[in-house]
Amino acid sequence: MLVIDAISQILKKVRSGIPILTVVLNNSTMAIETAHMASSHELYSTRDLGGDYADMARAMGGWSERIDDPAKIQDAFLRAKKATENGHSALLEFITSEEQDFSFRGALR
Repeated sequence: MLVIDAISQILKKVRSGIPILTVVLNNSTMAIETAHMASSHELYSTRDLGGDYADMARAMGGWSERIDDPAKIQDAFLRAKKATENGHSALLEFITSEEQDFSFRGALR
């Protein structure tokens, strides 16, 4: 899901009172676009994406948490589950590393 879509969806869920969990895997880059965006990235850092999406979700009235420690994933899901059970729209933002290997990449060539 694109980041804009994730933020748009959490806003819609909060406004509509839909208690559902959105998960954002934030690697801070458009890693799959390395070859296609080489020149523009060199000149303008176009693949670098920033932002704290958990903060944005909270600002919109949702429950959210930002996780950067793999040891905290399980507990984060349990807290998010509790938030949705209490009627809140929730967002978990997991900070990940940049990866360029994808199992389906051959289909994109």
